[in-house]
Amino acid sequence: MDKAPPPYRHRRGPLRLLERYRRAVAAALAGLAAISAVLVLRPPPEPGTEVLVAARDLDAASPLSGEDLTSLLLPDRVVPDGALRPETVAPEADSADKAVPSPGPVGLLLNAPVRRGEVLTDARLSDPPALPYGPDLVAVPVRVADPGAVGLLTPGSRVDVLAATGPGDLGGLGGPPVRAGPAVEVVGDCPVLAVPAEDERGGEGGALVLIAATPEEARALAGHATTSRLSVTIRG
Repeated sequence: MDKAPPPYRHRRGPLRLLERYRRAVAAALAGLAAISAVLVLRPPPEPGTEVLVAARDLDAASPLSGEDLTSLLLPDRVVPDGALRPETVAPEADSADKAVPSPGPVGLLLNAPVRRGEVLTDARLSDPPALPYGPDLVAVPVRVADPGAVGLLTPGSRVDVLAATGPGDLGGLGGPPVRAGPAVEVVGDCPVLAVPAEDERGGEGGALVLIAATPEEARALAGHATTSRLSVTIRG
């Protein structure tokens, strides 16, 4: 009759296995303890803010486009005052994964070159005074012969600028005097941007007014200013 093996023999298998791998088990437990300690002692993530930075080296010669900018998450403690936020970023209509700042800095000029990765702030932007009236308009100073007419203008007024020659006016630099003729309209329906105070107008005759016009209109005004007397009519 066979005898059953002693019960303790059935328990020696697991014990032998544990003894064989006890060093590996101890190392694994020590590693888990170290990882747990690091996770417990590590400080929580520092709060941050997304800001707009230059996506490449930029100069001050061209208006900003959406491709010139990208966003970057920075710790709050290093975010400069006036940093531009990507909250102004809106997706383009023809692209689901491409975003451009709108209206924000797009279309504005930098007042100095910017290196790639530099945070853009409001102090870095040059806001053209004529921009609210259109991206293609420029600010043009016009010296009007009649200071009284300029005194009736305020920013936002709309004017036509006329050019007329009077007796004794020169037809060109060094040219002979020309006869008086009817005034001609040089530009029409231009918004007034600013009316400088009298002490800011300089010592020349007439009065200065700043209007918004296209570059072509600005060249026409400059040409007539050398040969004619400029006046304004007020539209509103």
